[in-house]
Formats: sequence, structure tokens, C-alpha cells
Amino acid sequence: MRITERKHVAILSLVLFIICGSLLSGCVRWTDPKVSAAENVEMRKFPYPYRSMVAFASDIDGTTPQEFVQYHRFLNTEEMTPMGQGLGLDVGDSFFIYDATDDTHPHYVDYQKDTAPKVMTFFNGLDIHSKKDADMIAYYWKAGWIDSMHGYGDFNHSNKRQALCTRPYAKAAWDALKEEGISPDIWINHGNEANKQNFGAYSKFGFASYQQGDNPGSPFYHTDLLLHNGVRYVWNSKGDSTFGMNSVLFPIALRDGHKIWGFHRYSADKKIGWTWGPNAIYLQLTDNRLQDLVNKQHLVVIAQHFGGGNGAVPFNKKNADAFRLLASYQRKGDILVARTSRLLHYNRARDFLKYHIVRNGDLVKINIDGIQDPIFGFQHVTVDDVRGITFYVPDPGKASIFIGTKELKASDIVRSPADFTGRKSVGIAWFAPVTYDYTKMAPKG
Repeated sequence: MRITERKHVAILSLVLFIICGSLLSGCVRWTDPKVSAAENVEMRKFPYPYRSMVAFASDIDGTTPQEFVQYHRFLNTEEMTPMGQGLGLDVGDSFFIYDATDDTHPHYVDYQKDTAPKVMTFFNGLDIHSKKDADMIAYYWKAGWIDSMHGYGDFNHSNKRQALCTRPYAKAAWDALKEEGISPDIWINHGNEANKQNFGAYSKFGFASYQQGDNPGSPFYHTDLLLHNGVRYVWNSKGDSTFGMNSVLFPIALRDGHKIWGFHRYSADKKIGWTWGPNAIYLQLTDNRLQDLVNKQHLVVIAQHFGGGNGAVPFNKKNADAFRLLASYQRKGDILVARTSRLLHYNRARDFLKYHIVRNGDLVKINIDGIQDPIFGFQHVTVDDVRGITFYVPDPGKASIFIGTKELKASDIVRSPADFTGRKSVGIAWFAPVTYDYTKMAPKG
């Protein structure tokens, strides 16, 4: 074949390739409705109309039953309180099971000069046969005002080598919680180096070298019990100075071969240091910081100690006003305030949701298959597992959401107008707000 003929063949082949490619791609666009739907449907970062999410993870250190009631009436209800009108926010809390602090250097935990034994705990000291505030803790767990466990209790000791929380205490704790119907899936490390039951940040050298909770060869080993009883998230003692992230979750490989989700907690500011107490809330909740959270569409878990203050009320005016500022962002539809468990569950569901889209003409069907959790495996879900999940769609009135083969009922669906992006959406309703004052019927602490 001559050179000129080869050129003609090559040119003709190139033209045919381009034409065939164009026809093929055109066929895909015009005849495959699934691709067309996928181009128009994508997940919204937060439930409509919110653009960010905030949770407080408060450690129960120094909190008496009386303080617990005081600050949750202000935060969670709309009742009039000594700190002003209640805010009606969804704020959770943690609890202790044991108290094993030494009183060599006693300190006051409130303005009434109560000391550590008055702190709210499930058992009296280390006596597993003597319940202290167990009824109160179980009651507020069921009410939703408690959703995390702050370790197994307060095992701080002035002699940091005096570690007491051995495996039998862990076993007794889970047996007691099961009997009361308490099943937290969040563990928050507590305390100094005497708390060898802590885990999740171990390194041979450095501040966390004391952690033995995930070491099968240690008398303080318990993470197998913890995982067996449903704990899926841990704060591993590492503080963060970053206020807001795209995701607060990260995987942790434990020394016993298991894995668990770690989560970040904002607890310090690079310029002013620790903001981890009720007198520093106004430093955490500033207008600039909250607006930046909204602009970046981030979520944040804020570390706090709501109790243990020395004033007549848990929050003075400056700090109560900071909470009011946060509440105003929720009323505007910018920030959704959620208890820690709900934020973490939403974060995981949003990031690992397995779903597919089917389109029939203008109708869009969103099928939620489950959560493809890279640590704990695939999970079939109920509507409560995926509340808040929202999708941008061309026409919310022509969109439906299924979990498996079952279409969600109308009361669980939110069809929303265009948001700040100019796009409309359909989603699964978030949890209905509950502002009831549970202290009215609570067991006395």
C-alpha cells in the first residue's frame, strides 16, 4: 500500500472512531435513565435548611445531681431557670459508674463546698452492691439527656501508679448497665495516668504510654467487652484546636486486633489554651467562629465540663449568652445542635451511605440500601439510623425515598424549596424537638 493510501485509511479510521464514540456516548445519555438521574441527584451535607452541625460532649467530672438538673433545664427545656429562659436545645451528657478518687487533696466541686463523693455516679465508690445515682442515670439515659459514658468512672489518683480499674470492674459495669437497659455506644476517656483503662492513643513513648485498655496482656484490658456491648466511638484523650471539620470520625486500630471509630473533640485554642470548662464557653461560641462553621459547612464536637463550677448557677451571664448565640444560629436554620450520639451517627451515615437512584421519566426514586461501614461492615438501617439524610433533586414533589423495598411514609419525608445553592431537596425528617422538662418526674439524686 502506498503512503498516500495509508494516510487516507488512517484519516478515515480516525473519523469513524470519533463518529462512533459520539454516537455511543449519545446513546448512553439518551437511553439510560439511571445515569440521567445520577447527574441530577446528590446528597446534601446536612438536613435542610442547616449548613452545619454542633454537639457538646460534656464530661461529668465534678457534676452533682443538683448541677446536672440545673444546667439541663436551661439547655434542653424552655422553662424559666435561674439562668433565664431555657433554650430547648438537643444536648446530651455523660456519666460515671464508679468513683475511686482519693481524698488526699480534696477539692470542692460546687459552691456549696461539696467534694468528690457528691459527684453523680452509678455506684457508691467501688461497691458494686451499693447503687448511688443509678435510678437517676437510667432515667436521664432514657430521656436522652445522657448518651455517653465517661470511662468507667473517676479513677484519678494523686499517686498516678495507683491504678484500680481492672477487668472485673469493667465486667461488673457492663452487667449493671445491661440490667438497667443502658447501652451507650460512645466511650470518652477520662483522667490522669492512673486511668490505665483508657485506650485509643497508645504509643510506646509519649503522654499516652500509660493506656492499657486495649492490651490483652494487661489486667486493665476491656475493649473486647466494650465492643461486645455495642460501643462504636471513642474519644481517645487527644485534644483538638480545630473548630470544625468535614468529618469528625477517624479509624483507630486497637492492640487486640479490633478497630473502632475515633472522633475529634475541640478542646483548646492555640492562642488562649484550654477552653474546657463552663467559664470558657463564651470563648468557644463566638459569632466569628460559628459563622465560619456555617460558611465552611463543617460539623464540630465541643468538649466541655458543664458541672464543677463554683458559682450559684452553672453558667454566668457571659456564658449563658454564648449559648443563646448558638441557639439563635439554630433558629435561623444555619446550625443544627444535636446530642453527640446523633451527630456521630449522622456523620457515619452520611459518609458511608449505600444507595442507588432509579428514574422513570420525571419521577426520582432514591433507594437506601444501608450503611457500608468500613470498620463494622455493612448495616441494614431503619429510618432512625438515617434521619437527616437529604438529597438535592430537580423536583421534590416527584421524588420518593425507600429503605430497602419499603417506601417511607409521608410524615418521615421533608420536601424543601431551594436553599442557598439555589437547589431544591427531599430528605428524611430529623428527630422531632423535645423540650419537655424531664426533671418534673425524675428520681431524686
